[in-house]
Amino acid sequence: MSNIRITRAIRIALGLLRQEMGSVRVIMGYLLGFTVLALGLNDFLRYAVEIEEPVNIFEAFIIVESQGTAGRLWVLGYLLILANAPFVKRNTYIILYRSGRRIWNMGMLLYVFIQAFMYTMCFAAASTAVSVPYGFSGKIWSSPAYMLATGASHTIAEKYHVSFEGMALMKHMTVLQAFGITFMYMFCYFVFLGVLLYVCNLMFGGFWGLAAVAVVHLGRVILSFTVKLHQSPVYYVDGSGGYWRYPCIMMAFIFAMAAVSLFAVERVDIQAR
Repeated sequence: MSNIRITRAIRIALGLLRQEMGSVRVIMGYLLGFTVLALGLNDFLRYAVEIEEPVNIFEAFIIVESQGTAGRLWVLGYLLILANAPFVKRNTYIILYRSGRRIWNMGMLLYVFIQAFMYTMCFAAASTAVSVPYGFSGKIWSSPAYMLATGASHTIAEKYHVSFEGMALMKHMTVLQAFGITFMYMFCYFVFLGVLLYVCNLMFGGFWGLAAVAVVHLGRVILSFTVKLHQSPVYYVDGSGGYWRYPCIMMAFIFAMAAVSLFAVERVDIQAR
């Protein structure tokens, strides 16, 4: 019975994905995200060209994601993609009648996961593809990244607005490992924000979802200034598994909100918004 429910939830999520990917709002969300990404990539690649050294093609995603500005602005495109949560469509009432509220809710949560993965994957793939003409592939860190981490190129880094506090990351991880853990950090944060937006809009409607996400995101930004909660793994790598702390915190919040949604979906009045 559980397999049937999971299958139905997957079908609901994929059906919603097909509907949403043709939406102007979703397309604009991805374009907004790529615009912010392009600004960060331009700074890093101009820096690499300036010192005439090749970079590892996987480093751009790691370094740009660790930039404070990128971490704060990348989320804007993602929120535009999910702005119509809880995703009530013309066929929603038919789906509710055939599958039930809980299966529909599972489908909506799965859709949030899929969009978070696709958004993160697009950023990772685009940053890697753009870096191909400027470098090499493999596990080894490049000289430009090492110079940024050590501060040896402070003048150029300041000129091009690029910084990378990743010496511990470079010491304990290869580029491919750092690429994977950076991807996971970004994915977990996007899922967290997406589920928060969905649950708040499901329960309260109106602008409460976006308001909650704005408060949480700004709160994380403030905490990042006080060195207590960062979105980048460069601040958690200590050689003893400390980099798992942030994803575990995010996943705990995600599962808690998912549990709240299962309780709320049985009681709220689901209306087209």
